[in-house]
Amino acid sequence: MKNFAMSAWTILWLLAPLCSGRPTATDRLIRDTRLLARTVISRIQEANNQFKPAPSLIFSGLDLIPEPLKGNNLENLGTVDEALGCFIESLDTLQMDNTLQIQTDVKNLKVLVRSLATSYGCSVSRCEKAHRLKRFLQKNSAFVFTIRHVILDRLQKYLIRLLRTLDNPKSCRAS
Repeated sequence: MKNFAMSAWTILWLLAPLCSGRPTATDRLIRDTRLLARTVISRIQEANNQFKPAPSLIFSGLDLIPEPLKGNNLENLGTVDEALGCFIESLDTLQMDNTLQIQTDVKNLKVLVRSLATSYGCSVSRCEKAHRLKRFLQKNSAFVFTIRHVILDRLQKYLIRLLRTLDNPKSCRAS
């Protein structure tokens, strides 16, 4: 009996590392998304410290640029994917040299979020306001620095909310 108990413990001890396992693909996606979001946030902070517009400036049409939900409401990954598409469209239209790295990172982040959204059963869609947003940005191209600051500020807030969403991603599948 002592021999059996010892061999059972030996087998369990050898199998323990296998049971703890490696992270799943979804866990890796969440980790990579979180890391890239933090990187983009730090780049935005650096870019926005270079130029700060007067807080009293008022533009009509800025409502086309996505803002995160207020309060404790968490968004699902499908709506985050759509919003990132709007931010990409905005940054592409502005075409400023000092935001190229941020643009590239946001595009890569969108790919990660889309993969996560798909794995959680969320439907993904294109930026619905893309055409109107592009028209607004082209019409107000004289104010490119101010609008860029607003876009980057909202993107930063959105990414902070994304980090909170990644703590407990909502499934979009019907229960």
